Amino acid sequence: MKHLFTAILCLLGSLAMAQSPLDIKLDDLYYGNLHEVLTLISKQHNIVFKYDTTRLEAIYVNERPMREKLKNMLTRICKAEKLKFYDDDNHIIHFIDRWESQSNAQASSVKTYFGEVKKRNFTLTGKIVDVTSQEPLPFVSVIVRGTKLGAATNVDGFFSIHHVPADTCAIEITYIGFERQLIYLVPGMNTDRLKIDLKPSSVNLQMVTIEGEKQELLEANNQAGLLKLSPRKLSSLPNLGEKDILRSFQLMPGISAANENSSGLYVRGGTPDQALVQYDGFTVYNVEHLFGFFSAFNSNSIKDVQLYKSGFDARFGGRLSSVVEITGKEGDRKEFNMAADISLMSVNAFIEFPIGEKFSSIIAYRRSWQSPLYNKIFKQFTSENTISQNEPSNNHFQRSGSAEVSSHFYDLNTKLTWHPTAADAIAFSFYNGNDNLDNSVTPDNSGSGMEGGAGSMGGGFSDFIMKNNDLTSWGNTGVSIKWSHHYNSSLYSNMLLSYSNYFSQRDRTSSGSYTNDEDETVSIRRGIIEDNDLKDFSFKSDFEYNLTSWLRFDFGGQVTYNDIDYMYKQNDTLTVIDRSTQGTTISNYLQTNIILDSSRLRITPGFRYNFFTPTSGNYVEPRINTSWQIIPWLKLKASVGRYYQFARRVIREDILQGSRDFWVLSDNTNLPVSSSDQVAAGFTTENKTLLFDTEVYYKKLYNITEYSLRYNYSPQGTDYKENFFTGSGYVRGIDILLQKKTGKLNGWIGYTLGQVVNDFPNFGTYEFYASNDVTHELKIVASYPWRKWIFGATWIYTTGRPYTAPEGGYQITLLDGTTADFINVSIKNGMRLPSYHRLDLSATYSFKIGGYAPATVGICIFNVYNRANEWYKEYEIIENQIIETPVYFLGFTPNINFTIKLK
Repeated sequence: MKHLFTAILCLLGSLAMAQSPLDIKLDDLYYGNLHEVLTLISKQHNIVFKYDTTRLEAIYVNERPMREKLKNMLTRICKAEKLKFYDDDNHIIHFIDRWESQSNAQASSVKTYFGEVKKRNFTLTGKIVDVTSQEPLPFVSVIVRGTKLGAATNVDGFFSIHHVPADTCAIEITYIGFERQLIYLVPGMNTDRLKIDLKPSSVNLQMVTIEGEKQELLEANNQAGLLKLSPRKLSSLPNLGEKDILRSFQLMPGISAANENSSGLYVRGGTPDQALVQYDGFTVYNVEHLFGFFSAFNSNSIKDVQLYKSGFDARFGGRLSSVVEITGKEGDRKEFNMAADISLMSVNAFIEFPIGEKFSSIIAYRRSWQSPLYNKIFKQFTSENTISQNEPSNNHFQRSGSAEVSSHFYDLNTKLTWHPTAADAIAFSFYNGNDNLDNSVTPDNSGSGMEGGAGSMGGGFSDFIMKNNDLTSWGNTGVSIKWSHHYNSSLYSNMLLSYSNYFSQRDRTSSGSYTNDEDETVSIRRGIIEDNDLKDFSFKSDFEYNLTSWLRFDFGGQVTYNDIDYMYKQNDTLTVIDRSTQGTTISNYLQTNIILDSSRLRITPGFRYNFFTPTSGNYVEPRINTSWQIIPWLKLKASVGRYYQFARRVIREDILQGSRDFWVLSDNTNLPVSSSDQVAAGFTTENKTLLFDTEVYYKKLYNITEYSLRYNYSPQGTDYKENFFTGSGYVRGIDILLQKKTGKLNGWIGYTLGQVVNDFPNFGTYEFYASNDVTHELKIVASYPWRKWIFGATWIYTTGRPYTAPEGGYQITLLDGTTADFINVSIKNGMRLPSYHRLDLSATYSFKIGGYAPATVGICIFNVYNRANEWYKEYEIIENQIIETPVYFLGFTPNINFTIKLK
């Protein structure tokens, strides 16, 4: 009997021990913070809890259970506070955030109390859009909170995350220019093609955020050298004319701001033609308006832009230096919207609207107008000494008389997008931009007799009629048709057909007629004529295949046909260059994205294969990009790659009056294919307030080309086609970025130490600094919001650029009676201009018209302290003496801008 009683007691004890503490019934009043409540319950019922004390101390509880199970009360509290709890095999009750996974080794068998988990280890797919317009957002960071899982949306806003632990996780979304958002998954919800709306952050009260290996973005910015800049935030920065995305990039380390009259990108020692600029998939070959003071892109039509300073993906090719990927807006899919900007430089307007439920459209137009500010810039760069920088050195008729100057630029963007199904999008994008300048002069000497003089025919003539032509125009046209298809959670594709055309025409001649001594009418034409025309026809396909959460393949192909013509004439009788070349580039690429060591190590190897028909050559470009998150606040990164360029701009050297460049296509003779081997490495460290980023880089350049008439020159029998000279070079440097991310006063400091050295055997047995070499560049950017104002400031300092100076000169008379200047020059780029620096300030006031239409008024002061920065030096030979004249950039220049929108 005694043994039976003992056995019954042991059995009852075992049953009591097997009972979950969550089934204990409570009958008491519990109030205070959750930490205090759990401490009391622990003492009352001998239950062990495990949790983050700080987290639970912030939660207030007021509960009065009446014979209610503990798990019921805790479930009610956790639902309200976005927590979940579970008990492990040792009957310890754990509290964690909803997005956290269970740390217990047997977590898969443990019951979690926040609704019943219905799916584990599943694939989450979706699309992220702007809540105001329903436009898809590209390159958005999407991560699963509490894990290393994540992805970035593609160019059409789609994302896919494999192996999500449970359907009670939380998804965190971050995107530059938009509010950070946390989405809580709910058991039973649809996790296939989830649609997520992001709300734009305040444009007027926040600073532009730079992103590149920093912040908590998981996939979008893991590459070395990648920068993002939000078009929505550009009003925070001082600007001469209006918001300008490429000008804003020049404020970043590694992108030179030393050439004030160029919105082209000089990235890590590269030239603008070495930067691949793509707008909605088609290539833009010239990115400048008004002598470079405006970029060719209207910020009102841009949704997203990314710049790769180095180590760009294998899907990009044909350039040596960098890539700018611009995604245009699709237009508002919800309602009609419009906006307009007007400044002392230009007028800018756009409209966007839906067409039914599946179409959306946007039209943006910008045009300059000849205000006092516009005329100031125009006169600065078209004065008599400046306008002649592109002329030949032959003397010509005196340019005096009356002129009706006409100058303007414009650009037009339009895009039509059709979403026939949830998995398809078809987009048509069109761009056209032009600059036109007419500075021709009609002399006041018509009908008068002239005798001899500079440029005379050597004798008397009468009935002289002469017009001095100065006509310049350049521009781009681009069009693309893209079909995007989302096959399933793993496979996505883009097919794109595009056309691009760049032209540049220059007529700087003196033309007319006269009657000679024999009463004969003689027509003459002197000066220069240039015509550069480039056509680009392309088809490309890109595929993304997500095999697992740690392995993704990107692959595709591209075919590009180029037709490039360039003609350069001096007078009527001398054609210096007349090239017409065509060629096809066939490319294929494969890139693998590998994530190892719980997402801390990311390796992206890839290669690109090219076949170029003019040379019948095969060109292989191996590349690899990697990053390693050593500890939460420190990340290492590196990239290595080889790059080829088949179409490029060649500098036509002119010592006396400034050099020009023109687009050509490589061939087997005078213009070999350019190439570059590059390596970059650095690290990023950050906390909630500051970010510090640095990268060192080295590039080796092969087959770079210049054109010059000062070598092997002879008035008779010169083969000008042989005046293309080929050399090599190297670039090395370091970029440093320090950014303050929080607080009202924020901004960044960027510094670059760099060196660009070329070696052309025909120029001498020595290496020389390239014309775009800048040793030191320092940029300071700051922004401060106050009430309805936002104030901005930028200060730029750079050391001077190198140039070639003449050491002596003389004149000779040619066979046709005209004269030509000949010079002896110093070492190539052996001199340097003075240092460049300037301060720009801006203030923007935000308000609403009629209580609902947002509007801003802004004022910007360019070059506040009126620094006289030298652009270049011009030389004249007078009586065999060289006269030097410096040409300056803009001085103190104010501007006012007004913007109004419907929403």
